[in-house]
Amino acid sequence: MMFIYLSISLILILLINKYLLKKNFLISDTGDKHQKLASNSKIPLTGGIFLFLGYLYFLNDKVLSFILFSLIVLILGIFSDLKFLKSAIIRFLLQIFLVLSFIIFNDVQILDTRIFLLDKILSNSIANYLFVSFCILIVINGSNFIDGMNTLAIGYYFLIGIVIMYLGLDQSIVLNELSIIYFIILLSFTFILNLTNQIYLGDSGSYLLGFTFSIFLINIYNLNANISPFFIVLLLWYPCYENLFSIIRKNIIKKSPMDPDRNHFHQLIFFFIKKKHKLNTFLANILTAQIINIYNICIFVLSSNFITKSQIQVMLIIFNVAVYTVIYFKLYFFKYRIDSSF
Repeated sequence: MMFIYLSISLILILLINKYLLKKNFLISDTGDKHQKLASNSKIPLTGGIFLFLGYLYFLNDKVLSFILFSLIVLILGIFSDLKFLKSAIIRFLLQIFLVLSFIIFNDVQILDTRIFLLDKILSNSIANYLFVSFCILIVINGSNFIDGMNTLAIGYYFLIGIVIMYLGLDQSIVLNELSIIYFIILLSFTFILNLTNQIYLGDSGSYLLGFTFSIFLINIYNLNANISPFFIVLLLWYPCYENLFSIIRKNIIKKSPMDPDRNHFHQLIFFFIKKKHKLNTFLANILTAQIINIYNICIFVLSSNFITKSQIQVMLIIFNVAVYTVIYFKLYFFKYRIDSSF
């Protein structure tokens, strides 16, 4: 049944794409320079719509709130893609309102962080709501930051899904195995569509993925008190650190953190590969995404063997941050030397 539903959704999204291309509406040619790193063609920004159609397969009273808020997140992303919401500040304020509303309405809390002082603060419900909202907002916007190469963002979350499914099948954690299998199949379809330039995630897709996996992993942690909260942090380390690092570096150069640029980690790797190995844009794009995701799946597999060990998870997080930072500056200075030679 799930394959029939996904096949119908696939046909529907391809028909929608054909219509949007004909009308020149909701496509990747929006003027953002970073879009040229993926393809010079016009690609529909319908990844989020396809994902949301997939979510409707499980529509029932238990997930109705999540579906409704996901729809609002999707619409916010579509408005951003269409440049109806050009102000990054307004988009961020709307994100805060949406996420905080969902958290309060569904009483989503994190009750144990394994950090005594933080847990004392989080014993207050209001502080807990604000903290959870802050974490989700970091993931949502970090997901948008890493969505610059075909299959990078969707591939990253696909790998998280694979790790969670493995832990469930191994009975290391408790989860609904049928739901995660369906979700992985949905992400697989999206991955293939993204790889073949049939769809881009756009802001709508990256917002929706960040929102979905934030809630999903918080629920996984709350259902499995034996696992370390830092394992959940490690699974989301890349979009989170990309977001925080970007804010810090833009503040240092006195640039608004809200302004887009072409100096994100994946963009520097893309530039290095393209210049060093003289590959065309498509191959350099795909290779960049796979290098980053292969590194991350290695980290995920290693960490999944120690899901209850907070010290090991923290060490792996620190290791990732160090690797990212060192490579970032090496690639940044490589790009600076190349640019200044012209």
